Amino acid sequence: MQLLKRLFYVSILMYVIPDVATAHTRWFAEPDVQPFRTAEPTGIYLTLLFLAGAIVISIGYWLEKRGRLQLKFLLPRGPQAFERAASAFTMMTGAFLLIAATHQYFFSPNLSQANAVPLVFIAAQFVIGLAFLLGIYARLAALMLAALWMLGILVIGVVPLLEDFWVLTTAAFIFIMGNDYFSLVSFRAVAPFAHRYRAYALPILRFGAGATLFILGFSEKILHPEFGVNFLSRYDWNFMALTGLPYSDYLFTLSAGTVESLFGLVFMLGILTRFNAVVVAIVFTLPIFLLGPLELAGHLPHFAAIFLLLLFGAGNHFKLVQAHKGQ
Repeated sequence: MQLLKRLFYVSILMYVIPDVATAHTRWFAEPDVQPFRTAEPTGIYLTLLFLAGAIVISIGYWLEKRGRLQLKFLLPRGPQAFERAASAFTMMTGAFLLIAATHQYFFSPNLSQANAVPLVFIAAQFVIGLAFLLGIYARLAALMLAALWMLGILVIGVVPLLEDFWVLTTAAFIFIMGNDYFSLVSFRAVAPFAHRYRAYALPILRFGAGATLFILGFSEKILHPEFGVNFLSRYDWNFMALTGLPYSDYLFTLSAGTVESLFGLVFMLGILTRFNAVVVAIVFTLPIFLLGPLELAGHLPHFAAIFLLLLFGAGNHFKLVQAHKGQ
């Protein structure tokens, strides 16, 4: 009965979520967007943005050292709360992988068969997603997901897969935590070994989410501003210019990339994790009202990871500042 219910939910999910092949990857840019050339003072822009980011990191470090803005009241107190949340995260990741596979792309819409992604990769992604969602040998599926990501580097390239670095750390998280709480069939042979590293599961997930944001901020915006400028030429999202300030679309794109990378760096350093998760959740949610449900479908695992960080914090490893008691 439980299996039938999950299959029913999967079929409903596939039906109601619209085509996400045009999700918010590469800013909806067309393939023929040319490299951006400008006479604007790029060096001055980046210097000022770097200084602003350094100030934010310094303030965050100061607050973290003093235990401010920890938002510890968000930590669930119920029994097995983290295990339940981890299983829910695994299932949401599985749902995303199923959506991606059925829409014939590999981890993100810019990686499709049109971009030389082998069909076998997409098929493997489908099988892994189904295993995660149904709780069938989730840990074994996590090992397959990590292997698939690493094989993708050899076949597709380094940069495209680094932009989906979250996949590798998600695989590590699921391998450690599994989907034991809602699983149909568990790979219990490795469970005792995986549980030894339970304290590292959340920090690994946090670092992966941060690294992905950090890389995307550079690769999609700072290093390739043509995507953002192309997008802003068609959509009035440059709210700085709308206020009357002399804020060009190019500067706005660089600013957006800097902010995205800054969000990622804060996660990677493990400072003000819950507060950062709140801000990132708001930033991720706003486009849903403008672009529709496809934006949510394309960011399911990211929302799930942010939700975990919002509730459970940074964890006690891979942090710039020693964890405070009760975090």
